[in-house]
Amino acid sequence: MTLKLTLIAVTACSIGSTAVAQNANHFFAERHSMVRGPYVEFAERVAEETDGEIAFSVFSGGSLLPPAASLQGLRDGVAQVSYHAGTYTPAELPVANLIGNAAFYNTDPMVMAFASTEFGLTNPAALDEWRENGMVFGGGYSTSEYVMMCNTAVETLEDVQGKRLRMAGGAWSRFAEFVGAVPVSVPSSEMYTGLDTGSLDCAVAAADALDSFSLSDVVTHMNTLAVGNYYSGFEWGYNKSFWQGLSPEHRAVLFDQMAYYLGQHRVEFDKDVDKAVSAAVEGGMEVFNPDQALTDALAEFVEADEAVLIENATDRGVENPEELLAEYKRIVDRWAALLAEVDHTDVDALAELARTEIYDQLDPATYGVD
Repeated sequence: MTLKLTLIAVTACSIGSTAVAQNANHFFAERHSMVRGPYVEFAERVAEETDGEIAFSVFSGGSLLPPAASLQGLRDGVAQVSYHAGTYTPAELPVANLIGNAAFYNTDPMVMAFASTEFGLTNPAALDEWRENGMVFGGGYSTSEYVMMCNTAVETLEDVQGKRLRMAGGAWSRFAEFVGAVPVSVPSSEMYTGLDTGSLDCAVAAADALDSFSLSDVVTHMNTLAVGNYYSGFEWGYNKSFWQGLSPEHRAVLFDQMAYYLGQHRVEFDKDVDKAVSAAVEGGMEVFNPDQALTDALAEFVEADEAVLIENATDRGVENPEELLAEYKRIVDRWAALLAEVDHTDVDALAELARTEIYDQLDPATYGVD
């Protein structure tokens, strides 16, 4: 009889409140800067601020959902909050991929993290897209600048030709083809194996991967060409039913904590890059700056690729992609100006800017409830 009563009580609690643990999903390892702050610490602070009424159980390293399934798992309620890389779902998220593939417009990752967050929270086309996928957008992110980490010397445009480059798909793959390289689209978790076995010559990713994915064991050379930065998708997306079941007060707590960790993850990410590169150089890795021909080739690609972005978005059913891209550039330029006056290492100042310029403009009683 006691066991039966206990089960009834637990079931009633699950239906009637948010006091039971909810799943938070990220496919990076727990030690990664996009997990240890924005998910592990975030979950702890949210639990404290809600007196335990929102208690996320954090699953990292793909232990709950693999990368390609995170959007579907979020929609289906396997996770109540999740990270998702938009490259995996171009058909479901054509607007997010249009914006995410504009990564060469401004390669300042702080600017792109804040700009992609504002766009995702406020643009009508983006909001419609989130809604259609059964989720609520909470906030964006950005990796640090992508560079080429190689197991052979790649310094010049001539050097890169014919090389097999791990790319994040989309515009990155098109850039590889533009410079005569061979794009290979594999998850970040497979970069080490590719470089170790020789199926990859270079991994194009943020340089913290030298540590977070142990690439320093298999990388001998790094080229500092800034090959964009990745921010497609979202750092926090919420299951729609979960979000709508929260009180406005609890949504306000989530807004506040996302504002903090939007800046915090950027500060920590860049610190991790600096530490990883320094350690790799001490271990013998050589660092090259790109030659002028390779730099010029990137500039030519950026100018030429905008037409491809618009064509791809149109093919995927996006209405007025030129207008969306222009609106996004306006937001990027706005954040470039706003952040020019802020210390990029001051987490509290960055968080305050995110609150006043983005999250305070939202109504926690109505955002995401339609």
